[in-house]
Amino acid sequence: MRYEDLGSKLIVAIPELEDAYRKELEWWGEETPGPHVIYGDVLTPHIVRLLESGTDVDAIRRAFGLLETLIADPDIEVQAVAVVTVLDWLVGNPKWLRLMKPHVGPLAREAVRDLIAGSQEEQLNW
Repeated sequence: MRYEDLGSKLIVAIPELEDAYRKELEWWGEETPGPHVIYGDVLTPHIVRLLESGTDVDAIRRAFGLLETLIADPDIEVQAVAVVTVLDWLVGNPKWLRLMKPHVGPLAREAVRDLIAGSQEEQLNW
């Protein structure tokens, strides 16, 4: 997967984000936002809403499945979008950290462990 194509990959994986994605592109106008911006401004708030509501487990799993796919990619820039932009934001909130635990795959779980190493959240037995 190419780093430059991550925005369109987001819409393929999570079609319900197409409107939010288009609005983000419109906001940027002539500039093209990079994947970190798209995933930070579009995917991360979507995941937060899903976790907070807890009503659409399938959508939660698809979102974390996409993150797992990104982390598995050999390109470190692709991995960083999932880990640095999305997971690092989520683990900063103990409630979200607890809510996402049942939905993350093995690679995301390992990334979360690395992100919380030495912190109080480590007690959640990630």
